[in-house]
Amino acid sequence: MRSTIDEIDPPDPRLSDFAGRKVVVECPKCGLRKRYDATAMLRKIGDIRLPELRLRLAEAEGCDKTKNAYYDRCGLRYDVEAMGL
Repeated sequence: MRSTIDEIDPPDPRLSDFAGRKVVVECPKCGLRKRYDATAMLRKIGDIRLPELRLRLAEAEGCDKTKNAYYDRCGLRYDVEAMGL
């Protein structure tokens, strides 16, 4: 079973790869868990790489740890199991 978005195909996933599906994120540090409609996000922000999307979602949800490079970093990640990957 895959545990991270980095382990899926294609190796550089983009938001458009998930059109018509839900993008599910969770943060074990703060307890945030959200589902987003990939098609609606494509219309709103365009096609971006999933690693970039993760940080944009964290910032949009009010995470102040996204700029921390070495310590106390944002823990938001994709729930690949819930996304059916």
